[in-house]
Amino acid sequence: MTAADRLAKLFQSIAGRDWSRADAIALEICTDSDEKGHHAMARRLRGALRPNGRSMDNGRKQHVSSPDEFVNPLAALKPLTRAVRLDDVVLKPRWRRELEQFIREWRCREVLRKEGLSARTKLFFHGPPGCGKSLTAMALGHELSLPVYVVRFDAVIGAYLGQTAVHLRQLFHFAEVTPCVLLLDELDALGKRRGNPLDVGELDRIVISLMQELEHADPAGAVVATSNLPQHLDDALWRRFDLVVEFPCPARRDLCTFGQAIAAKFGLRLGAPLTRRVVAAKSFAEAETLIESEARRGIVRVIEAENGRAAP
Repeated sequence: MTAADRLAKLFQSIAGRDWSRADAIALEICTDSDEKGHHAMARRLRGALRPNGRSMDNGRKQHVSSPDEFVNPLAALKPLTRAVRLDDVVLKPRWRRELEQFIREWRCREVLRKEGLSARTKLFFHGPPGCGKSLTAMALGHELSLPVYVVRFDAVIGAYLGQTAVHLRQLFHFAEVTPCVLLLDELDALGKRRGNPLDVGELDRIVISLMQELEHADPAGAVVATSNLPQHLDDALWRRFDLVVEFPCPARRDLCTFGQAIAAKFGLRLGAPLTRRVVAAKSFAEAETLIESEARRGIVRVIEAENGRAAP
């Protein structure tokens, strides 16, 4: 989104007295300035937006009671900017069809709403690490032309009673007023099974808050949660999602196909030794690391040969 587009949306929100959306867009402008290296401008803008620790709420200024209060949802969000298409992700045919249908539904969401139906907006991806869960979330953002933000749980989990629930509410509110893909990566950090006698009661309350937010949220884009340990999640959490997708360990043929595609990006051919290592990998991420390492070695060898130095 261009700066002019953001400003136009900001002015529209102000004209319509939609203060929550105006607040969210203003924070996006601050973050964008920070990412472009305009740190002084970003500080000045944030200072204007939050004078004396105050924030907008329904046209009134509401004092922030504590410096620990989480007033800026973007402080807990990290934008993911890698451009990935859904075609770039290796998926089982069943799950590819489901995700393609999800994309079609989202594009037709207004028509569905008029017919009394809602497009699915909450997805849960589970499976071993490195098998494409986060990559698929980024691909969905690309297909839907939406920014992707991953939640930093260290900034969400509060030190005080009830603070985490407040942070979750603000994050989901951000997802409701800001079209985006909100990625709750490693959901196990918040959604563990309740009733463990070794856990403190606050952990159960966090799980309940998370389920309530998922139940009642109406995201402007999509919420995608991932987990490497789905067996540790609370049973009641699963039904809060509109679509659950499994990402199993890749088969050897999938690794080979994936490896050939990655190698082609670097102008490499998978020789027999490298192919054996790639198909023995435990995940797509491990296979990609192997190929990237070989690409680096190849580039270094060329540079050293041009400089008249023998590569080891």
